[in-house]
Amino acid sequence: MFVIRFALLSSLFYALNVSMIPLIYTLEVSVFLFLFIRFGTTFFTSLVITKSLFSISKIKQQKLGLWLLILSFLFGIQSWLYVEAVKYMSVGLASVVLFTYPLITYLIVSLNSRRKLDVSTILMFLLAIIGIAAISQSEDGFYTMAIGIVLAILSAISYSLILIITPKMSALKNWEIVKYTTLIPALGFLYLFLNETSFYWPSNQALILSLVSGVFFATGMLFYHISVKKYGPVRTANIGYTEPLLVLIFGFIAYLEAITFIQGIGVILVAIASITIEKRQLKQNNNSEV
Repeated sequence: MFVIRFALLSSLFYALNVSMIPLIYTLEVSVFLFLFIRFGTTFFTSLVITKSLFSISKIKQQKLGLWLLILSFLFGIQSWLYVEAVKYMSVGLASVVLFTYPLITYLIVSLNSRRKLDVSTILMFLLAIIGIAAISQSEDGFYTMAIGIVLAILSAISYSLILIITPKMSALKNWEIVKYTTLIPALGFLYLFLNETSFYWPSNQALILSLVSGVFFATGMLFYHISVKKYGPVRTANIGYTEPLLVLIFGFIAYLEAITFIQGIGVILVAIASITIEKRQLKQNNNSEV
């Protein structure tokens, strides 16, 4: 039970980080500055944990340069797409749509390996589509919600590609991968922030909240890796599904982001489809390792 707490703490801190995104719009913080602080905080955390600096020679020696560049780009675009999605929909619903990534990952892997999709898998995809359609029913207007859903799905696709490509970095430890894939996004978002046409320096309160969000993100990642190491990826992934639930709760408490009955049904349908597919994928991965 003690180790389960690491997975729960990971979900908690990730949820806290995500739940602070609406504040950056309220306080008029640049999205690029917010993401720079998030990635910069995580990068410096990885330096402390690995007790080593960024080594270009090590990357060249293991011939990982191209994959690191791709992963760095995907990490950056995934975070940016999700933050943009929150402009158009509640942070809780955006989190639910993001957690369709197990479905998307399973589809990409199946297509890549030319694995036939069985009837139950197809039904789960249809269930998720119906759930997303239900989530799109909003008083804010269909098109506004549709834009948010598309951005969140693109974020989920990016995250799926990250999961698929990351095993190619097996020569590196988890926190080394974090270190090598957060520096480029951090510098990239800093460049974009400094070159914004409407560049302005936010208030101290906004900067502090952005830093707190970055600390939440890095802390969540710390507990995630501890949980995977001590508890295993299967249980950690299963407990990870508490994150969108927590984001929904935090969104309601902090921003009064209530969801309609139809949207609630949509959340349940997406959750059922995603959890079912992820458990199947994890089971297939375990069987292939035996």
